[in-house]
Amino acid sequence: VKAHRNTDYRLGWYVIIGTIPICVLGLLFTDEIRSGARNLWVVATALVAFSAVIAAAEHLGPQSRHLERLNWRDALVVGSAQTLALVPGVSRSGATISAGLFLGLDRELAARFGFLLAIPAVFASGLFSLPDAFHPVREGMSATGPQLLVATLIAFVVGLAAVAWFLRFLVRHSMYWFVGYRVAAGLSVLGMLALGAVAAR
Repeated sequence: VKAHRNTDYRLGWYVIIGTIPICVLGLLFTDEIRSGARNLWVVATALVAFSAVIAAAEHLGPQSRHLERLNWRDALVVGSAQTLALVPGVSRSGATISAGLFLGLDRELAARFGFLLAIPAVFASGLFSLPDAFHPVREGMSATGPQLLVATLIAFVVGLAAVAWFLRFLVRHSMYWFVGYRVAAGLSVLGMLALGAVAAR
């Protein structure tokens, strides 16, 4: 029991350490992040390009290290990888799991740690956007601040549920399914942009 508590204690600290990079960069580059999120060229290109990183991690990662061998350096590296998710089109889960696999973590540990890192990051993102919830998003919008606040909370819960399901899926399956989905989605959007079927912004 004591060993289990010590492991949970260490894991808690590793989550704190791993959360620091995305909090710092998220605050420093807020405007750039929001600008990129409005550009479909950025999103689609990131979908395709980062798929190569995910595929490489799945193919090259030894997946030989378990929870007892996780250390603070791993937490910092995986947490730093999570900052890539600030680029629209880069998957938060894909970034953290890929980093974990490159470090040699087994897929289950990489997925679990990635999910734990997502909780404070998504929560902090929601808190950061709360001030906007008390102002109309666009002219003519009649939604009140409390209504938007409820919508934000629902989005937070649904987002975490989706991440949890996705990570459970990855424990049982390889990342190649995810790679195929990302490439197909990215190429579809790029094709529509090239044909002028959709606007980039």
